[in-house]
Parts: sequence; structure tokens; C-alpha cells
Amino acid sequence: MAVRSFRCGRVALLFAVCFIVAGCTGLTDRFTQPPSLLGAPTAASQLAESTAGTISINAAGPSRMVDARLLGTNVPAWLNPTRLTNATFLAHTAASGATVLRLPGGSWSNSYNWLACERDRVDPCDWAARPSDFVTFLRTSGREGMWTINFNGTAKEAAALVAFFNGVVTDERPIGVDQRGRDWQTVGYWARLRRDNGNPEPVNIRLWEVGNEIYGGKKGTGKDCADWGWEDGWTCDGTEYVQGQGEGSERREGFLEFRNAMRAVDPNIQVGAVGIPTQREWNNWGNEVIAAAGQEMDFYVIHQYAFFERPDSPEQILAEPQRTWAAMMADVQAAFAQHANGRQIPIAVTEYNLFSFQENDTEALMSRAINLLHLADTIGQLATHGFSMANQWNMANGVPVGFGNYGLLDSETFARNPQYYAFPLWANFGRELLPVTSSFAADTELSVYAGRSDGQTLTLLAINKTNRPLRASIGVEEVEALVGGTADVAQADSLDDTQVRFNGSTNPNPSLNEPTGSTLQPNGTSVTYTFAPYSVTLLRLTVKP
Repeated sequence: MAVRSFRCGRVALLFAVCFIVAGCTGLTDRFTQPPSLLGAPTAASQLAESTAGTISINAAGPSRMVDARLLGTNVPAWLNPTRLTNATFLAHTAASGATVLRLPGGSWSNSYNWLACERDRVDPCDWAARPSDFVTFLRTSGREGMWTINFNGTAKEAAALVAFFNGVVTDERPIGVDQRGRDWQTVGYWARLRRDNGNPEPVNIRLWEVGNEIYGGKKGTGKDCADWGWEDGWTCDGTEYVQGQGEGSERREGFLEFRNAMRAVDPNIQVGAVGIPTQREWNNWGNEVIAAAGQEMDFYVIHQYAFFERPDSPEQILAEPQRTWAAMMADVQAAFAQHANGRQIPIAVTEYNLFSFQENDTEALMSRAINLLHLADTIGQLATHGFSMANQWNMANGVPVGFGNYGLLDSETFARNPQYYAFPLWANFGRELLPVTSSFAADTELSVYAGRSDGQTLTLLAINKTNRPLRASIGVEEVEALVGGTADVAQADSLDDTQVRFNGSTNPNPSLNEPTGSTLQPNGTSVTYTFAPYSVTLLRLTVKP
């Protein structure tokens, strides 16, 4: 069993809710604090002289498209309507460049009763966000939504939620009566509920998941569920998850029934099945799901947290992205070849961050500059190895005193945490990867990604993992000349920093257009640039027409 994919789910969320709703104190007394992993911070400007190297971009080489949906994140319901309508929160969400927002929040998805929330405002929706609050947030922020269905409900209940988000008020197609005897009315019935609660037009959520981490069901809730399970559910068997269990009023519907009922309401939606990073683990969960649903699922869902326990060194953290994603893609593709007749199913990593357990991050590494570097490299590796979608966990979370913060933003002040800046830099990278070679070691020194953002602009995103400047001679093949360029930089003085500088400012304006980046002076088809210590840099190189 791989603890790497062991998402705490309920435990971390309880900490988050405790912090946001009531406030928590004294939690760090439960843990013995080890010596600092990062050591004493040292100003980068006082460290070693620059190291020189070369980088070569092939502008005409074979390229790979970068799916914009790789820049997704999660927006949990416990942020509540007040936060979701806050002007600063909305501005920072927009400026992040985040694309797909996964709702309503990890393990909460398996207990979130959407109709009780929407119509009756029962706990937790007497304070947490309702579906209509998410509709408003998606419209206001201009983002695309992804919804994780409550697998403990029925397929027709899920279909009614599709109707709520995507239906039109005049659509009188019946949804029908579920096995529990409830009549789920018509598509228009739920569209009118949305209209009556302030949103007359559909929001058209196209991406849906059936359940969250179903393999992690609590002890005694179903077949193969482990003693340490954390999810509300009824099975931890991959075949049962897909095909369902039981008959009549006791029927527990599986993924295929959910997908069919939901797509009957809106055939344009895509429905993903719950998978795992390593297919043979969790009692062969992944292989079973792929074998049973490989010809039907629209995408395959993975959750990947880099560390369960405290890593041994900062070098281990910084090298982790380079050592994880290629092997994971190979494992999943092998399972597709064996169990899905080689069908190339899109893969969505709908949760990822540095720690699976928030409370195991006793040094708050997720809130420090080291996570900026780790996140930026993770996005690059997801793009390089062909993942289709990804949702960082999460936009804002809340954090008990003494632990790291999953969030790109602080949930109270909406201040931008260091990891936030990986998103806008990647958002301006472009949608095409180009071949690039480097003399620097990608796992320990400088990882680089080359791309094209438009017909006259090439890009290079570089992550300096060292405490010294790295001076590079950057050459571009197959262009006549470079005639200019800019550099945007997110930089820390140490891996331990809880605040970084974006283009020299610790507090850039909400839209990140001030302060502006520096200008470049190319020479023919090359440019020399020094990458600052502990930094993520985006170079945009203008090509002569």
C-alpha cells in the first residue's frame, strides 16, 4: 500500500474547518518539533558566485500542446459565500491564471447534500457555500467549474444536479424516480430552482467526477476498506465502484449508472472515474476501475501528494517532481494498454500538493518559498508528460497554528502565499512546449521548459533550485533573430521565506501588472541571462518576423 497517495481528506478538512469557523489553539502540543528541515535562512545575495551553463531551444522541433486545464485548483465550500464574493479574493483568483475550479471540496464531496444545501440551508450550508454560491462565483471570476458528485447519493440525484447547473428552465424532460423512491422531477424543475435563487442562465459545468478517493473508505463501510480509511462510502473495491452493488431499493449504483444518468441530462459533459497513481496498489483498485470502465470513462482521476511524512532534506523536495511524473504516466499507460485495449484516456490529477496530511507539515513547508519551486516544477512535469488536467489543492484552505497551508491564498487576509506565483508565470507561458536542452542538472540545479505563446514570442520558464545565481547562454535554433524580450521573476532569499518578491515587490498590485518585469537585450539568436537564486523566471523572447 502506497502512503504517497494517502490523502488525509476528513482529518485535514476538520482542522481547516476548526480554524475557519471556531479557531484552534494548542494543536502543536501534539507533535514533537524536529530540527528545521531548511536550516537557518541565509540571504541568497551573500552566497556563492554565479555558475555558468548553456540552454538551447529548438523553435522548429516537435512540439507538445499544453492543456490549459493543467492550471486548475480547488475551491472548497467551507470558504463560504462571504469569501467567494470578496473583491480581493476574486481579483487574486483572476490574476492567478487558474483555469478549472474543482468544487465543492475534496472529502466533503462524499457527504455534501447539494439539494439540502441549496433549498434548505441545513448544516453545513447554513454557513458554507451552496451550489448557487458557486454559480455566482464561477460567473464573477470567469473560471470554468468541475464538480465532484456525492457517490453516496443516487444517479438520478446526480443527474438533477447536472440539470441545476446546465439545464434550461423550459426543458421538461423527466429525470425519473430513483431506487429509493424519490421522484427527481424534470430538467427544467431544477433549472428553475437555480433561476429562483438568482441565476437565470445555465453555468454549464462540463467536467464531473463520481466521488472522491472512494478507495479510502472508512473501516467497516464496504469491501476492501482499510482500518485507516477516511472517506464516507460503501465500497473500496474498484469493480464494485464501477458496476454497483445490490438490487431493488438497496441498490448502490456504480460509476457507469451515474455517468449514464448524468449524460442523459447533458450529453456534452465529461465524467471522470476515481483512480490511483500506482494501479496495482489499494487492492488493485486502479486496474479494476480501468478494466471495468476503460471504454466508458471520459477521464481518469489521480490524487498525488508528494510526501506523507516529513522529507529528509530540501533537496528531496526539489527533486521530487523530476522523479515522479514520468514513472506515474508510464504506469497508468501500461494499465490502459492491458485493461482498456490501449485507449488513451485523458488523465486528471485533481488534487496535488506537498503533503497529504496538513498536520504532518509541522514546519509549514507548504507556506514557504520551497513550495513555489516545487509547484512550478510540478506543473512543468505534468505538461511534459502529457497529463490533461490538474487541480492544485487548493485556492484557499485555512490553517491551524503550527502547520503548513495548502492554499495559494491565505483564507483570512487573501494574501498570496509563495506557491501562488507559480500559477501566473505558467499562465503566461503559452500552450505549446518546445524541445529544450540544458547543461544544468534539472533535479538539483535548474529545470527549464521552453514554449511558444504566439507566432512571434518564444518562452522559457526556469526554476533555480540553488542558493547561487545561474548564468546561462540561451540559444534559439531555427529563428532568424531575437529582437527583444522580458523577464518576470518570483524570487526568495531563502527556501524558508514565507514571502517572495514578484518583479522585485513583496506586494505587487492585485492584477500583477505592476511592477513590470525587466527587459532583455538579445544578440542575434541568443541571449545571456542570470537566473536569481531560489527563483522561478519566465522569459518571453520576441522573434524577428
